[in-house]
Amino acid sequence: MTTTVSPTTVSPITLSTTSETPTAVSPVRAYDPTPRLADFSAAGRWKGRLSTSVEARRFGFTVAEPTSLGGTDEAANPIEYLLGSLAGCVSVVVETVAGELDVPVAAFESHATGTLDIRGFLGTADVSPHFQQLTLTLTLTTSVPEAELADLKDQVRRRCPLLNLLTDAGIDLREVWVVRRP
Repeated sequence: MTTTVSPTTVSPITLSTTSETPTAVSPVRAYDPTPRLADFSAAGRWKGRLSTSVEARRFGFTVAEPTSLGGTDEAANPIEYLLGSLAGCVSVVVETVAGELDVPVAAFESHATGTLDIRGFLGTADVSPHFQQLTLTLTLTTSVPEAELADLKDQVRRRCPLLNLLTDAGIDLREVWVVRRP
């Protein structure tokens, strides 16, 4: 599947139909009132024993449950992939926004930990099966003083698709920033 965005998009990343590799464009951002929609998809094929083979573009991966839940434990489970996706998504946004703001990044790490009440999944209690609470720790190594990073942090919060998806779902999401010096 090819991701398509209009070539007139004014944004940090432009995805085109001619290349699978995003190309950087000018970091100058102007408000654009015209929707610029990008479609993404993934397909899963059940393998049995709580295991699924997934394909997204030219990439493949397996999703499986641990043996304690009746699975094969051959791969991360869907919740772990979601946490990993959040870590990857926020990393992309930090790198993009830091580049736009000329904030040097020597290193960046993210760690996501979520708690859910397994009774929701099992159907044994009337509780939500999604996260009850999620903590996202973002460790940024930069020479910029922490007091000068408010704009970076605000833009990351506002622009990260998965961070917003989880927040909009009403999940108690705790964001912890740790700033280190190079």
